[in-house]
Amino acid sequence: MCQIQYLYVWGLRSSVESSFLSDSPIVVSLFGIVEIPPVESAYECSINHLEVMELQTKDFHHPYSPYNIQIQFMRALYTCLEDGKVAIFESPTGTGKSLSLICGSLTWLRDHKRSAFQDTIDHTLNNDESEPDWMLEFAKSELSRSMLEKRRELEERLERTKLKEEKQRIVVENPELPRKKQKLSKASTGPPLHEDLFLVDEYDSDDGQPGLSAKSLQPDSGLSFSTLELLKRFRGQSTAKYDADSDQDDEIKIFFCSRTHSQLSQFAGELRRIAMPSSIPEDMIPSDGSKALEERIRHLSLGSRKNLCINTRVSSLENPTAINERCLELQQPGVATEHKCPYLPAKEDETRAIRFRDHALATVKDIEDLGNVGKEIGICPYYASRSVIKHSEIVTLPYPLLLQRSAREALGLSIKGHIIIIDEAHNLMDAISSIHSATVTLSQFELSISQLTAYARKFKTRLKGQNRSYIAQIIRLLGSITHHLRSVLTGNGPPEGRVLPSELMSGKGVDQINPYKLSRYLQESKLARKVDGYVEFTKEATRARASGRSTTPILFHIQGFLLSLMNPSAEGRLFYLKDKDEVQLKYMLLDPTNQFRDLVEDARAVILAGGTMSPMADYMNHLFSYVPSERIDTFSYGHVIPSGNLTVHTLGRGVQGMNLEFTYESRNVEAMILDLGRTIASICNAIPDGVVAFFPSYDYLGQVLNMWKKPIQGERGQSVYELIYRTKPVLSESREMAESTEELLQKYAELIDSSSGALLLSVVGGKLSEGINFSDRLGRGVVIIGLPFPNIQSAVWQAKIEYVEQKAFDQAVGSAASRRSTAKAAGREYYENACMRAVNQCIGRAIRHRNDYAAIVLMDKRYDRTNIRGKLPAWIKQSMATASVNQPAAEPSDYLSGYTPTTASPPSPNSQTGLVELSTVDKMPTRFSKTRKARGHVSAGYGRIGKHRKHPGGRGMAGGQHHHRTNLDKYHPGYFGKVGMRYFHKTQQQFWKPTINLDKLWSLVPAEQRDAYVSGQKTDTAPVIDLLSLGYSKVLGKGRLPEVPIVVRARYFSRDAEKKIKEAGGVVELVA
Repeated sequence: MCQIQYLYVWGLRSSVESSFLSDSPIVVSLFGIVEIPPVESAYECSINHLEVMELQTKDFHHPYSPYNIQIQFMRALYTCLEDGKVAIFESPTGTGKSLSLICGSLTWLRDHKRSAFQDTIDHTLNNDESEPDWMLEFAKSELSRSMLEKRRELEERLERTKLKEEKQRIVVENPELPRKKQKLSKASTGPPLHEDLFLVDEYDSDDGQPGLSAKSLQPDSGLSFSTLELLKRFRGQSTAKYDADSDQDDEIKIFFCSRTHSQLSQFAGELRRIAMPSSIPEDMIPSDGSKALEERIRHLSLGSRKNLCINTRVSSLENPTAINERCLELQQPGVATEHKCPYLPAKEDETRAIRFRDHALATVKDIEDLGNVGKEIGICPYYASRSVIKHSEIVTLPYPLLLQRSAREALGLSIKGHIIIIDEAHNLMDAISSIHSATVTLSQFELSISQLTAYARKFKTRLKGQNRSYIAQIIRLLGSITHHLRSVLTGNGPPEGRVLPSELMSGKGVDQINPYKLSRYLQESKLARKVDGYVEFTKEATRARASGRSTTPILFHIQGFLLSLMNPSAEGRLFYLKDKDEVQLKYMLLDPTNQFRDLVEDARAVILAGGTMSPMADYMNHLFSYVPSERIDTFSYGHVIPSGNLTVHTLGRGVQGMNLEFTYESRNVEAMILDLGRTIASICNAIPDGVVAFFPSYDYLGQVLNMWKKPIQGERGQSVYELIYRTKPVLSESREMAESTEELLQKYAELIDSSSGALLLSVVGGKLSEGINFSDRLGRGVVIIGLPFPNIQSAVWQAKIEYVEQKAFDQAVGSAASRRSTAKAAGREYYENACMRAVNQCIGRAIRHRNDYAAIVLMDKRYDRTNIRGKLPAWIKQSMATASVNQPAAEPSDYLSGYTPTTASPPSPNSQTGLVELSTVDKMPTRFSKTRKARGHVSAGYGRIGKHRKHPGGRGMAGGQHHHRTNLDKYHPGYFGKVGMRYFHKTQQQFWKPTINLDKLWSLVPAEQRDAYVSGQKTDTAPVIDLLSLGYSKVLGKGRLPEVPIVVRARYFSRDAEKKIKEAGGVVELVA
């Protein structure tokens, strides 16, 4: 096994590899080139030749013709799933990463289920060796027939459900058709009217022994009794229909996770394109002429109550915590029947749950579709979806539902033996840390004390001894924390810093509190829910809402923070951050290793995928440090764009010769900032359409803009900002923008469409640096100013570096000095990786599909360092120009002359301003020169060099078939000589009307848009093809068009072309 990182490098060939296949990769390790046979997979060096050949010829059921890197991606993914690996895949946006993940994983899943189906039958019948062979064969056929019949019954039931949905969709899309009126149940969710419901239940579990509380042993210990009963009903459905599918309970599943539901909805859209073969072995299907089993992809989308609640009076609450607690309140035993949620099914009502399951699995549905199914059936999709999990093949869910143990337990998710695929995993470690961190303000602490005090006074005569004691301890603890934060606010200390738990618990009597008992009481007594419910019930809460105070359940934030404080993790730290009148207290998880470890150890395989996963060292050192090296594989793939469509350059000097090095010490130099502006203006002249520039921080962007807007001496009062604005209009992002991000992007797109382009100034880590696609004209250029290192002076980053160094020191071997050196190197590496991960995200905003092109400019001389350049993605490094950092300062725009075939070399910059002039006229036109007297001369109009002596029929390829044959074969492959009559005295009159055949029109539409229109996914608009701008004048009628509306603009149309376009539902527009 190759226990190293791998990097795919395409297009590099040596003489030894001349006989390899054209798409075979070269595997470059950290220690050199790994020599492997061409038939072997680049991701598994020890796999035998037979297995490799089977994998290379395998059909992954891709809906289109996959690129070579997609084939390699799917092969690598298949092998990793089969071997139970932990793998990291880096594949740029626009290379079909989602489809590769789907096709590779589902192909493996169906193959695995097919093998497991056969193994089940063989294992069942091989136990009894005393039976004759004919009886074993008969029993085998009967068992396989029975299992096949169960699968067929499920698929037929789902097919009927699908047909029913299609009929309903037709009715909805045709409002003129008659339909039945559906009576909707009225959701009355008024709060209970008696305050006794908010009294805390009697608490007797105070033995102080870990693990003795039966309630704490339950996986759903955080839920109410009625909720547990409800989940038990869903998990324990035992009708005949459910028993028919009991063989699927233990089948392996794929859990696909991404950041947002919008990304998961896009994934569901890609999943609808796929058709997979059945998981039943072909030899098990009876040969009696019966129809082969068509097995659909059974997909389920999971979400939180906020996404799936269909009770309007609950879902209308803004805060997710408020929605969760209101839902649980409505399930309390004391709530009157008329106030309970009507969508929670009764114990005896199992029909609706079965209908929901069939509708959920009949077709691929996203989270919105699942909510609509719940509304139609009248059942809560949040709870009903739990019974669908065991029947699914692939389950999609957002980060929090997978990464948080309590969320998995509440959903009843078991990862044991299943597949985990996490997409957009570049920020996985930050997401884990964020989920397990907590932040509370001083005002929230003070409000919670007042609420708890009011609650204790109201129920003081009815609270039992243990409840009264623990509530008093909580008030005492909160008072101690509040006192410390108040002293921090009024003190003269720094605006942020570390806090020790002992400082927060230094109040009177707090040292006598048992942290374990108190945290257990908070979890089991549901005190936070009771107090917040009581506050909601009282008139005081109404006055608080009227005065503008938040209605968010404050005590739940406090409880989450106290649980972190009572159970401090070795990887966690406490910090304070103070503003003018407020102090925030934050618990932050510094190391996500242990929080993610149970997923890695339970799952069969874990796959992390993303467009910019580099640098990958952090995943090895801080997420998978406990995983054996032979179980980890990393893959980095190139892009599918042509090599000329991307150019990457490093600028270390500006147009006026200033060194561009935006370190903390030198970034405020005025001369460098002004030279930066002139250089950006020069770049904007060279790059068409939209250019996006990313600055290290909002503060620095504001500082640069202020300096750019000052008049420059010697420039007649003109500022650098005006010089930039003369080339492209400028828009900028700010921390407190009056307009939304969508409005800013809309204005940016409108400027590009109506002018020569636009410049958008953004911030690394800001609103536009992640999740925004600057494709095509929106991102022809991406400029990164400086290296966006985090603030090393902040308390948070000092704690992170300190923790990383201490961890590296403890794991290192050798002398104390060498261990300290290793620790310092680890901290520096971690710091650089955080910076470069942010840079890679910004770079990934451009180049979003195969036909896209862009230029990327890294403006800081430090980008030329080997350690910094090595952390860029492989597909970026392949397109990086060499030694551009040392180019003359006055020619930065010349670097960009060849980044796209349609962009000509820019003119030279002005010697005084260093800016490229906008005019494209380099010499006086002939209409202004006096040339009439030269008419009739042999060389008139053709210059004194050529003198009109060149033959008009010459190609400049003399000897191409003879003594220059080598040159022709090397630089003009495919040329096979002169064809037809020689054409002397060539004129252009007959070439002014270039034509295009009808069947080539759709090839002018970008591939991604074409697929959306032809497949029927995009029906609200029609593509507009302006042939004049594409170099064509007339449309001929050869070929056929798909039945898709299209608008074609041209000067001329043949009669057949116009007829066929209109028959296809299109429109013909004549333009001059």
